[in-house]
Amino acid sequence: MNSGAAEPSKAIRTAVWQVALSALVLALGLGATAWVARAQGRQESLRIEREFQQVSDKLFSRTLREIQLFMEVLDSIRQLHSLSDQVTAEAFDEIVRKGMIYQRRILGAYGFAQGIPHDLRATYERQGGGGRSIVKADGQGGFGPMPAEAEYYPLTYQAPPGGLGIPVGYDFGARAEDRAAIASMKQVGVFALGGTPAGMAEGAAGGEELYMFAPIVYRPDSGKISSGGRGELVGFAVGLFQPNRVLATAMGDGPQGILARLEMDTGSARPESAWRFEREFSLANQEWRFVAEADPAYWAAARSRSPKIVAVVGAGVSLALAGALLLMAGRSRRVEALVGRRTAELAEVNRKLGLVMEERRELEDEVLRISGHEKARIGRDLHDSLGQKLTGAMYLFGAVRQRLGAADAATEADAAQIAATLKEAVSQVRRIARGLAPVALTNDGLPDALRRLAEEASALFQKDIEFYAEREGKPRDVGTAEHLYLIVQEAVNNAVKHGGGTRIVLTLDYDERGGVLTIEDNGKGFSAARKDDREGGNGLRIMRHRAEVFGGELQVGPGPTGGVRVQCRFPKA
Repeated sequence: MNSGAAEPSKAIRTAVWQVALSALVLALGLGATAWVARAQGRQESLRIEREFQQVSDKLFSRTLREIQLFMEVLDSIRQLHSLSDQVTAEAFDEIVRKGMIYQRRILGAYGFAQGIPHDLRATYERQGGGGRSIVKADGQGGFGPMPAEAEYYPLTYQAPPGGLGIPVGYDFGARAEDRAAIASMKQVGVFALGGTPAGMAEGAAGGEELYMFAPIVYRPDSGKISSGGRGELVGFAVGLFQPNRVLATAMGDGPQGILARLEMDTGSARPESAWRFEREFSLANQEWRFVAEADPAYWAAARSRSPKIVAVVGAGVSLALAGALLLMAGRSRRVEALVGRRTAELAEVNRKLGLVMEERRELEDEVLRISGHEKARIGRDLHDSLGQKLTGAMYLFGAVRQRLGAADAATEADAAQIAATLKEAVSQVRRIARGLAPVALTNDGLPDALRRLAEEASALFQKDIEFYAEREGKPRDVGTAEHLYLIVQEAVNNAVKHGGGTRIVLTLDYDERGGVLTIEDNGKGFSAARKDDREGGNGLRIMRHRAEVFGGELQVGPGPTGGVRVQCRFPKA
């Protein structure tokens, strides 16, 4: 009877032990899962913060380039001041309307202001101002006569008419903020920022636009009018600087969720945050600040689901283990050990696979880099060594030929043939050298580079190679332009080496989706045993890899009339 009582007691103790062990395993599993999920969440946050800072820094650089472009265009506008005194008003208007389209697109509106002393005000209002009075803003959206001052800086011309929001004859010296900008130009002779458009009524929303002045200075020492520097300020060019428009152009189709703004630096204290990016810079006569902040949309777009996956998987595994302990108490240790080994093996396999993929990518990038460097080195060696020696031999032969003087007809024919051969050899070495070490590309200069490549390849390979540029545009950056150039070079080499055709056509075009680069030949095309490649598949793999580097898409297939067509889509600026 005591033995019978002992058996249930033992069974109860075993059941209690199993339940306690299961609860302990479940608690430990959930705790470990929560800790891992939090740790991965922290790593995720740090990664996103680093990416935000990098993206914001690139956006700041693009913003500075847009500001520099605005100032350079305004500087080109003020060069017209000297021309306005040499041609009629109608001719000047025609020059502006037909020849300043690009400046109009960048600036929106612009004009000229001229310094006039009080003694000449009556003459200006009668003649120089075209019968217009010198006026100031009345603060209610209108304009009234300007009181007497020692000097005035009235607007003498603007394009388009009324584009600056003020009439011809408006005096920029009427407001304190504009007078301060004029004083700055008088002192240092550089660009200056004034106030908001004067045509607004008091209390109206402002701050979206500011006048920017580019000084026109008279130099007494030379007796000439120049742009900027020390001297007497005789006038200035005027443009509307729009911070929001500059930012919109700089951001383009950039990442969503970044709120950027340009503001004057008042020197006030600012809160520090990992999700806030700031840079101070000088703009004309003022100190400004670029500020970028991330909103929840940026976080939502950038974060991955790894922490949630870890939490769900970990919780599931913990529950499964706890259930397994309840159902199979006797096999718990073996199951736990097996799960641990399999998890460790899977993690190791994933780690090794990741290392292999990363090494392969780095190796492909290194091969491309070394190949480019070697081509450039060989090109420079050809140009600097063999090219120079051939050129020297050509000139030396010419000198010897001149010293020998007249000879019989056969000797003279042989000498002319040698001279022509040396000249052709020098030209061919230079063409080969330029093909191996092309000059540095810019995204704006891609059509010229491709046109030159077509001409040189046509002369080198004795093929009919043509280049056509369709709708205007430009690649996203210089790196994209360089890869596109090398893709064309590789495709032309493949067409000449394997295609057996006589004509190759290069076409560069742009549409709403981006840029399209097409290389077509009239060669023999693909063999029946191949679907998307011909012999020499390494070249195609290199072209595909280059397209992937800049986010492009490469397609290779038969042409519409035979041969092979290589088409690469790429992002445009």
